[in-house]
Amino acid sequence: MAVRATVSRFPMDPDASDNSGLPWGVTVTPFSGTDENGGQPTYGSGGDLLPRCENCYAYFNTYCELEQWAWSCSLCGTLNGLSSQNIGRYSHPQSCPEMMSSFIDLEMPLEGSEAEAMQARPVYVAAVDLSSSEEFLELTKSALQAALEALAPGSLFGLATFSHKIGLYDVQGPIPVVKNVFIPQDSEHTLPIELEDVMPLLQFLAPVDTCKDRITAALETLRPTTSWERTTGAGQGLDGVLMGGRGFGVAMEALLNYLGSEYGNTFALARVFAFLSGPPDYGAGQLDTRRYGEQYASKGEDADRALLPEQTPFYKDLAAVAVQAGVCVDIFAVTNEYTDLASLKFLSIESGGSLFLYSNPDDSTLPQDLYRMLSRPYAFTCVLRLRTSSEFKPGHAYGHFFPDPQYENVQHIICCDSYATYAYDFDFANTVGFSRNASEQPVLQIAFQYTVVVPPEDLSTSGLVSASRSKYSLQRRLRIRTLQFGTAQKVDELYDSVDPEAVLSLLVHKVYFSASTLPLGFFLSS
Repeated sequence: MAVRATVSRFPMDPDASDNSGLPWGVTVTPFSGTDENGGQPTYGSGGDLLPRCENCYAYFNTYCELEQWAWSCSLCGTLNGLSSQNIGRYSHPQSCPEMMSSFIDLEMPLEGSEAEAMQARPVYVAAVDLSSSEEFLELTKSALQAALEALAPGSLFGLATFSHKIGLYDVQGPIPVVKNVFIPQDSEHTLPIELEDVMPLLQFLAPVDTCKDRITAALETLRPTTSWERTTGAGQGLDGVLMGGRGFGVAMEALLNYLGSEYGNTFALARVFAFLSGPPDYGAGQLDTRRYGEQYASKGEDADRALLPEQTPFYKDLAAVAVQAGVCVDIFAVTNEYTDLASLKFLSIESGGSLFLYSNPDDSTLPQDLYRMLSRPYAFTCVLRLRTSSEFKPGHAYGHFFPDPQYENVQHIICCDSYATYAYDFDFANTVGFSRNASEQPVLQIAFQYTVVVPPEDLSTSGLVSASRSKYSLQRRLRIRTLQFGTAQKVDELYDSVDPEAVLSLLVHKVYFSASTLPLGFFLSS
């Protein structure tokens, strides 16, 4: 877990912070295998046994004052009693990671039986836009070929297509078979039949290690929908304009419901790679791209803000469905036309995925980007919580997550790789600021609870299962980093402690947040 503060010495009070003109906050890369200096965490087990403060719920750490029967919280100062079990544990501090390091990673017990835990298999689904060009499909095929090389043996892979219809491929037989279901043109209607009734999910998801050649053969059969198919299927669009028949919204909704039926059984996490060649313009979730340009001016809309907010909550609502289904959605848009990413972005961002935009297929790095993404280790079903000592508090949080609806400063992350970084800015809790007493320094604690899929070879190495067993296992872990910062007595001490990269990262987030909530004219006139 790498944590980089914009200033390593915090401002003394609100006036010092305001007068400095510097953003005050941190960037956090929670699944990074090392800290910002290359240090490794101290590993252990018994994450559920770690003492927590009765007042602020912070975890016990090396900055806490430990007595024979109690401990004082380093964040809020509350005196907490120790259980008899922890009194016995702490009599041998060398065996307790939380006594040895402020950066720890502890295994947590999994809920459910061991048999259920062993059913975890990585699941990947490609959803390919057929309302596209040959060049787009060739690029997509190359990207998926690269993805197949990056996937670990034992992974499950499904191939789906969408246009004015949804296609599901069965590649487990001698030849690829596709079954189609037509998408209703009316944006108020959904599919007339569930995808599970079109093709059982376990027939759709094929083992990569035994079906790679058949998946490749299925990819070679992909062809763009013809102009006749589009005319017949899509019909006439708005104001008599022929639409392209790209039913992306309905396809995503159907796939999420399809996969969600087996969440926690066949898979613990599924990733959907959506390849899009233009704006969704058919069925539920279609977007009106005519607002791009000068058209909106005649309607009296604010020209500065017309393209920044989403035009429909459809994809934000769909992201909530993805979260409930345990599905992370990555969108790869290859287009040079206006696609209204302001509306589409929520599906990827809030489900823990990424959004990639390529202007044309010729010089696109899509295959390399997808291979690199799948080659990285990742965690899923993550919960990120930041706590501070009582003098200051988190302000805004920035990143690809969705906030907990009940608890403040808790972020849920469906999928998090080792490069995923989140940012927080800070505010003072009062006008007094920090104490000038050197023994009372600002403290920050970041807790990151996550799950990883452990391949069978890793389990056999540790002696947990036989080498012949081909099932994956889940591990739930708790990673905690506690940091103590100094304070700047003078403004030059504050400037001397600046981390330029952290400042730039936080500034970009703050500017983007302001740009999406304030009219551009506000910035031009100020």
